Amino acid sequence: MNSPFSIQLAYRPDLDLFTARWLTFHTLSTERAEYEAVLQAPEALGTPHWLLDVRRRPTTDPEAARWVTTDWLPRAAALVRPAYLRLAFLVAPVRAENLREDDELRAIMEAAYADTDTLALRTFTDEGAAVAWLLGRLD
Repeated sequence: MNSPFSIQLAYRPDLDLFTARWLTFHTLSTERAEYEAVLQAPEALGTPHWLLDVRRRPTTDPEAARWVTTDWLPRAAALVRPAYLRLAFLVAPVRAENLREDDELRAIMEAAYADTDTLALRTFTDEGAAVAWLLGRLD
């Protein structure tokens, strides 16, 4: 599906996997609208396995990370209920390093990594590992 943003949305029935890929670098000002577009994607509704490829967006800030983890993620999980949402973020190595080294971002992400009764979230720099985790082949 095409969107008015720089996101490619796809559903792979062979893997029961929804993927959203950001295709270009963009400013944080468009981030919320793009995440909202993901929630509107019909491809997202049929599966609890979501891969968000944000490698072309190498950094984030605490405000954006907090909004995604505390506002957007619960709404994403509600879309697939009663299924359990497994969401993998595919990030660039520089972003993974930033998430580990920035104290505020690390705290936000550690809270988000705590599995709940509605969702599990992980970040990966390798797409194969992300897909394996989403399909329950990797803890």
